[in-house]
Amino acid sequence: MPLNLVVDADGHCSEPWEELARWMPKELAGRAPTNAGGKMIWEDQVMPRSAGLDPGPTGPFATHVRTGGRPGERDSKQRIPDMDLEGIDVAIIFGARILFSVNGLQDKTTAAAACHAFNRWLVEEYLVVDPKRLKGVGLIPCQDPAAAAQEIEWLAQHRKDGMVSAMMSSNVYGINLGDRRFDPIYEAAQAIGMPLSIHSQTLHWGQYGVNGIAGAGCERLDKYSYVHTVSFPVELMIALMHQIGEGVFDRFPRLKVGYFEGCCGWLPFWSERLDEHFEKLRPQWPRGERKPSEIITSGQVAVTCEPEESLVPHILDSMGQHLVMYASDYAHWDGEYPESVTKLVSIPGMTEQHKALVLGQNAIQWFGLQPDELPQQSVYFGKKVGAALGGA
Repeated sequence: MPLNLVVDADGHCSEPWEELARWMPKELAGRAPTNAGGKMIWEDQVMPRSAGLDPGPTGPFATHVRTGGRPGERDSKQRIPDMDLEGIDVAIIFGARILFSVNGLQDKTTAAAACHAFNRWLVEEYLVVDPKRLKGVGLIPCQDPAAAAQEIEWLAQHRKDGMVSAMMSSNVYGINLGDRRFDPIYEAAQAIGMPLSIHSQTLHWGQYGVNGIAGAGCERLDKYSYVHTVSFPVELMIALMHQIGEGVFDRFPRLKVGYFEGCCGWLPFWSERLDEHFEKLRPQWPRGERKPSEIITSGQVAVTCEPEESLVPHILDSMGQHLVMYASDYAHWDGEYPESVTKLVSIPGMTEQHKALVLGQNAIQWFGLQPDELPQQSVYFGKKVGAALGGA
């Protein structure tokens, strides 16, 4: 039976990118990013960066917004008390600066070495503090699908150390994720049974097919407020559409793909719109065997929600109880630390069943977390876990 735990499906660490060379092979250490006054220089340019109008993450911010981060992003010993304060039992952890840059690097060898270096740091320095409470999402060099497949195998070998998923950027060099070149990644993930996690980002840079990552709208918008509003959900919408349309989920029927930090409120609208185009423009969807809505609700797809999204109960009831997972976005400016759990359970219409599913049971199922991989005491539910939903 499901465990009553709070699982944060999307929090962030702040990896020591300026020291990444320590975890890279000696012969490639010179290709690691360098620090120039706090700016990350990689492949002779500032990263993450924008080739369009997008100013990147910048203010001004409202006075109540937390912009300084938390020490727990770099030091996992300090993260545990923050999790306790917020009511989080298990945190699924994504990276930061390396995450937003590595899949845009032009040199594939550098990208593969950097991904492996990040993954080693995450296992050896961060998750090791408490692998039952801290779980990692590894980076893979998506611009080199064969190397990415090998890195997925390495991540699977470190499951006991807390590695539970592999991350893909929402596009690579502007190339959308339904492209057949990415099939080795999907094949490896399906064979191993590891869910893939697509994480949004801003910034639009590089040359199509050569380097960079394209953030939807970022080349046209000159305020970070606009950029962030558009790119995070729309990039996920494009990725999901293209993977469905190009038959990824039909070629790999056991593949699971999650879409992170782009809200969930768009899902009902997007599902209906995709179905309409699938029906009326069917010749343009030759690789898709199932209706988009059928794939979205099949268990192959999941999304995370924002703690204040009023549509969460509606999505659960109308599309599927399994679809939505809680995410804190710790400890970024748009997160709600330390009140994200409190705000989520306060959404009007959230039943006790909704709360238990979204707070943790859906993520436990999605990431395939087993009882011996999880803590046996919940800081939020305030009791030993093991009771089934409704057994409190």
